[in-house]
Formats: sequence, structure tokens, C-alpha cells
Amino acid sequence: MKIVCFPHFYYLSEVSRLIEIGKALLNQQQEVVFFSHGGPYEALARDAGFEVVSINPTMSLERAKKYMQYNRGEGSKSLNSSFFTYEELKAYVPAEVDALRQVHADAVLIGWNLPSYLSVQLVGIPIIVQQPGPWTAPFFDRKMAEFAPAVAGASIVGLLHHLPMDRLMNWLMPRMRLWITPFNQLASELGLPQYKSTLDFMAGDLTLIMDTPSILGISSKELEDYCPAYPKFFRKPPKYKYGGPCYARLPGDVPELVRGHFDTQQTRLYCAMGVSGSPNVLRSIIDIVRGLDLRALIVTTTILDEENNRSSDQVLFQSHVPAHLVNPMADIAITHGGAGTVQTAIHSGTPLVGIPMQQEQAGNISLVKRQGAGLMLWKQELTRINLASALETLASDSKYRESMQRLKLEQDQVDGAAKAAQEIVNFLQV
Repeated sequence: MKIVCFPHFYYLSEVSRLIEIGKALLNQQQEVVFFSHGGPYEALARDAGFEVVSINPTMSLERAKKYMQYNRGEGSKSLNSSFFTYEELKAYVPAEVDALRQVHADAVLIGWNLPSYLSVQLVGIPIIVQQPGPWTAPFFDRKMAEFAPAVAGASIVGLLHHLPMDRLMNWLMPRMRLWITPFNQLASELGLPQYKSTLDFMAGDLTLIMDTPSILGISSKELEDYCPAYPKFFRKPPKYKYGGPCYARLPGDVPELVRGHFDTQQTRLYCAMGVSGSPNVLRSIIDIVRGLDLRALIVTTTILDEENNRSSDQVLFQSHVPAHLVNPMADIAITHGGAGTVQTAIHSGTPLVGIPMQQEQAGNISLVKRQGAGLMLWKQELTRINLASALETLASDSKYRESMQRLKLEQDQVDGAAKAAQEIVNFLQV
């Protein structure tokens, strides 16, 4: 079978996850090719030995910045807005259809390349989605979500802590119709079914949950037997299977600059907010940690310009590092809560402070928070006092590291990429 991996090549964690699954599919004797609408991380797939087919239109850097801004909850506030406009979908979907037919694809595995939800239906092949558990219907049905405001003024954050916001979020998410307006508009024109909710839209023909069952807190049987608590918000019951933890393992060794920087008796802080973290939040973190008694490594990826990052004895900047090798060298970590950065921290046994940009990231952080391995701050609460207090708590109380070490033992038992690949093959062979 030929499987097309179609990530959004501006997301490092998504690209690296699909590369790992792609390698595992090759081990299963499947054909794998990558499709791309452009992005800075295409080279990672090519360097891993995969063919990368460029599909026009490609996304410009300026358009991608707006896309990322929307992902952080900083874009349009209209309930009818989406990651893609109707006009963009009109261009993207036919191009994908032609490309999929040309390579005779049997299935598409996506991350956040959302036009594929429509294009695969026109080709008549299944779409397979890999997602973190906190962005799936079972998570909300079990009322596991923790609220984190994407948009709120700092002046009202204190009030939100006293309101039943977690209960509201768990009630609201299964009913939300966020993002789907332009997709339903084009689907109607193409004679395709309408999406009934955001969670309906996000569920593929097979949805792989890229988490460890014991850490997510939902058993394999419960996940596989899942029936929606609110079936009217789904076209058909979603089909969930566990893949497993899968995070970036960038090539190369630990840079000598990093080794030297972390050769210290001070508390060592590793801070990485992926490509979907907020530049403003990261700048605030930098300003705060410059004044703290610790040694910090700040990984900027693509969200901060290198020319504005001046390293010092206390704070070292790197655009990219092999996080799976560097994070274990730290005493504590700061992350925006992307699934990849959280799972890397778990693999490293490093307790974390999570500062989420949006709801899915809050869910990922909650997985370690509720098991005593980390803390969460809303981005509106990011002050010197709050962050310094959280870091001091993690550095001084050994129970957080002990809890994270326990999660590490659980997570490291699962080869997420291999498990995901096996589930894909099983699904396609039925």
C-alpha cells in the first residue's frame, strides 16, 4: 500500500512525528511519500530518506505566521473564522486530489494539513489522523479538560479562577463548531457530508491517539469501544486507537556550547516553546529568567529572530537542539504544552512549568500536572513572581522529579511510532 504523509511543514513536532511513523511504516513494507504545501522543515523529511512532493499552492512565510498566530488564539475572533479561508480551500483541495490520484495513494496520514479532510473524500481513500488525547471526544466526555484562556485580559484572570471554567469547557467543546464554516461551505458545493462539530471534523476515518494510556488516563479498551456521549454532534462514531508517544529526535549530538553552559552548580533550565508558542510569551520568559539565579537554555525555533537573542553566561540561545538529548541535562523545563515538548520532558524525567497558548496545550500539561510532575500557569499570569515561584517549587521539591521519573518509566515502554504504524496497517488491511 502507498501511504501519503501530509504534515504542515511549519510544525516541527508534527513533521518529526510523521517522519518517525513513516519510518515505522517502511519497516512494515509499506510505500511512503510525503506531500507538502511548503515550510521550513521539509529538509528533515528529505534527510530522513523520504521523497517530498511539493503541492501548489504553497504557503508563504507571511501566511504561515498568520496561521501560527491563529493557532495561538491571537488571530480573528470571529466564530466563522478558520485556519484556511474558503478561497484557499478552493485552491488547495483540487490540487491535492490531482496529486493523490497521480501517485495512486491508498491512504493519507495527516497532522494539521486540514484541506486533506475534503480531498481524500473526493479521491475515495481514508484519512488517518494522529492527535494528542486531550484534543479528542473521549477526553471531554470524561470531563478531563482544564480551562486555559487563549484570549482574556490579565485583569479578569483572577475572576476566572473562581468560576467553573473547567466544567464549562468540558460541556462546550463537544458542541463547538469552531473552524468548520469554510470547510462545510466547500463540502456543500462538492456534495460531501457536513461536519457537525469541531471534534467531528478533527476525527479521521482512523484517529491515532499519540499518548500513553496510563498517562492519558483512558484505557485502550475504553478508547476502542468509545461511543460519543453526544452522537448528534458527529456524522458517524469516531474510530480511535492508541498509537503512542512520539516526539522529535533531531539528528546530531549535544552542542558543545550547551554542554559547557549546563556544566554548573546552578539550577539548569531548559525552555522550548516549539513553533506554536507565542513570541511575546517567550520574550517575557527571557526577561524574567535573566534576573533569576539559574542557568537557562532558550530554544527559539522559528518564533524569535536570532539577531535579537544575545547569549550571556546566564542565558544561552539556540535555534534548534536535539531536545531528547538536551532536555535530560536540565533540572526543570518550561514548555507551551505542545504534545511533543511535553512528551520530551517526560522522556527526560524533567518536571515542567507549562504555559499554554490554547486548550489542547492546556490538556497536555494537565496530564503531568494531575500526576504531580509539573505546574501550569496561564499566559496572563506570567509575572516574575509567579514564574520564579513555580520554578523554585519544582527545583526544591523532589517529589515533582520523582513523579516525572515514574511517568518516564511508563512512557518509555511504548514505541509510539511502531504502534501507530501497526494500527495503520491493520486498519487498511481490513
